Amino acid sequence: MRKLFSLALIPFAIASGDLSSAQQIPQTGDIIAQATSGISSLWQRRPKRRLASRGFMCSIAPGLVETYITWSDRPIFLWQYFGKDQEAKLVVRDRETEEVIWEKTVKVSDKQAVYDAEKPLEPGKSYQWQLSVSNNAPWNWFQVMEKSDRQKIQADLQTLEQQLKANKASSEKIALEKADYFLNYEIKHQREQGKFYLWSDAFQTLYEVDKPSQSFLKQREEFIANICTAKPPSATTSQIQ
Repeated sequence: MRKLFSLALIPFAIASGDLSSAQQIPQTGDIIAQATSGISSLWQRRPKRRLASRGFMCSIAPGLVETYITWSDRPIFLWQYFGKDQEAKLVVRDRETEEVIWEKTVKVSDKQAVYDAEKPLEPGKSYQWQLSVSNNAPWNWFQVMEKSDRQKIQADLQTLEQQLKANKASSEKIALEKADYFLNYEIKHQREQGKFYLWSDAFQTLYEVDKPSQSFLKQREEFIANICTAKPPSATTSQIQ
């Protein structure tokens, strides 16, 4: 069994329309030095529910695995595609006003794209994203975490990275430790029982490794691919409502 970070529990609420969640925040300080052991087991971790596909598309992140909340204000967009390669339009819009704030042409075979607009997304706001390869492409929504709460996590991650670098940890090791941090960061949903974690941000850290090894790339590909069902059913991709 993996050793988890020692957590100092500080409840707070995040509102999103008629939804809210209470989170438990790990404090900065010496407790961050207790980096997880057995980190390789992260590759075997699975969310509570796998995502179904809509046609040949399975949207993954942000906001689709366990929680709609994301820490990053420049999220990575991830998907699986089972059809032939083609160009598609990735669009992000304000959830409330439906105003398009960013769009990018991508190849579906890339399976990823990073939000690279000049301005980051706003903390506390909700957004929708769509990868359009057909006229009926679904809109998926997510919410950027409130500013004060994002800052607490930022401080923890900086401390963790400094300590790992002091121990001459590799970039892959640092990414795995950060991903493990997010997957142990608990979020409670008011209208759904259980514990939920920041999977979208965990995924993102795994894509921020500079010059990853072939072994790391293979494990990452399998880890992400396993989030979706093995074949593309007709059911609409699900997410927490």
